[in-house]
Amino acid sequence: MPRTSAARKVEPQIVAVINVNAIELLTSQHREVDKLFDEFEQLGERAFKARMQTFEKIAHTLTCHSMIEEKIFYPAARKFEKETTLEAYEEHDVLKSLMKKISLLEPGDETFLAKVRVMKEIVQHHVKEEEGEFFLRVRKNLGDDILIELGTQMQVMFDKLDATHPEPTPRYLKKAK
Repeated sequence: MPRTSAARKVEPQIVAVINVNAIELLTSQHREVDKLFDEFEQLGERAFKARMQTFEKIAHTLTCHSMIEEKIFYPAARKFEKETTLEAYEEHDVLKSLMKKISLLEPGDETFLAKVRVMKEIVQHHVKEEEGEFFLRVRKNLGDDILIELGTQMQVMFDKLDATHPEPTPRYLKKAK
């Protein structure tokens, strides 16, 4: 006798986590931020509300991105790339401080656009350094299996952070609390 739909047992849902290489994840997030900066630059001079909304998207994405780097990727890389990771932490702190300052401005403030452009330059410098020799050395030292393990952890953490909207807080302010 065929079962009716009411008699079917409901199986628990299994959420599949896609294995993603940490370097590929970070690189794709870099491209996403590039696109957001391009969107920002395309906005009209008086598009104050749209500028603020786009800045907020950029700041949110960068905050989540920097948190997964700082909590998962950099500690793994620091074992053999100490100086580079220490420099990256400092660049993140500068960026977070600037994002915090920008977030307190009105989008019509005369310094708003200049600060966002400086922020873009800092990000571009940071990305160039990471995607250059740093990622090559990390790939060589960690290998694909570990990079996939890290990437999967990073994607899970990023998705959780993306839903919570964390504040861009520099490390030196976190320690002072």
